[in-house]
This record gives sequence, C-alpha cells and structure tokens, in this order.
Amino acid sequence: MFKFDLTDKARNGLLIASAIALTVVWLAIGIGSSLLCSVVCFVYPAYKSFKAVESPQGDDDTQWLTYWIVYSTFNILEYFADLILFWIPMYNLLKCLFLLWCMWPIPNNGATIVYKKILRPFLLKNEDKIDAKLDKVTGKVNKYVDDARREVADFSESSAGQMLAAGSKVAAESASQQLDDALNEEEDKDKDI
Repeated sequence: MFKFDLTDKARNGLLIASAIALTVVWLAIGIGSSLLCSVVCFVYPAYKSFKAVESPQGDDDTQWLTYWIVYSTFNILEYFADLILFWIPMYNLLKCLFLLWCMWPIPNNGATIVYKKILRPFLLKNEDKIDAKLDKVTGKVNKYVDDARREVADFSESSAGQMLAAGSKVAAESASQQLDDALNEEEDKDKDI
C-alpha cells in the first residue's frame, strides 16, 4: 500500500484545487449551475462592497461600484437574450468566468475594462436622454404614490375605514394577549419541571 504524507500546505492546496475542479465541473454540467454562479458572483462582491463602504479609502468603493454597473448591465442583457444563451454549451461556466474576471482584485480587471471601453462612452453619450426618461418615470410614479396616499387617507376617514381600523386594533390586542398567555403557559411548564 502507498502512504502519502502531505504537509498542511500541500493538503490545503489539494483541497482548494479539488474545490475549484468540483465547481468547474458543476458549472459545466448545468444542474443548479445558475444558482451556483449567482452565489459566487453575487455574494462575494456584495460582502466586498460592504467592506469597501466601511473602509476609509475611496478606491475600493469605485472598484465595486464599477463591478455592480457591469453586473447589472450584464443581467439586463442576459434577461433579453436568455432564449439564445440557453443553447450555448456550458453557458453558466462561461458567465461565471466572465464575472470572476470582472471582480478579480487587480487594477484593470474585467469590470474596469468593460466600463471604460463600452459602458462609460455609451452612458456619457446618452446621459441627457436617460436622465429625461428617468425624470418622466419618477414623476409618474410620484403621482401614483400621491394618488394612493390620498385614497388611503380618504378611506381611513370613512366609516368603513374607521370600522376596519377598530377591528384591526381589537384583533392585534387579542393576538398579543394570546401570545402573552402562551408564553406564560410555557414559563409555568418550565417551572414545574
């Protein structure tokens, strides 16, 4: 029989290589690969963004904001191209590799290159048009919210609204009392034991 004596460093390296190989195979096979890709390409950058916001330096904020601009643009494009992308073999592996390149912790990572070469020129060229559309949509949404607030205020002043509010108050008080009774009953049981 062979006996392998691996150092801790070699064992850790083997473990990391095995985890990477397993992840690549999982992404290539496709079963649950979309979820895995989303976890890898969303959770880590979200945590790093939290760390960047909490740090006093500003350069890491720019790095992660750039990543999120590229990530959100990629997701929007992916949504509309989904029927085509579905047919690309190992698409989730390719997507994950692209997004890993975008978040890689080097000065000119994929997000920086995509942003500077493609997105920034497009956004600067169309900034006024985009702002005008956003202002128009925001105005409409604010109007709908104000209308809804007026409707709620009118309803709350009506007799039906008053009855509903009183009924809700009684139900909340009853639920609170039942919860208190249940908790007290559990405390009594614990004392008996």
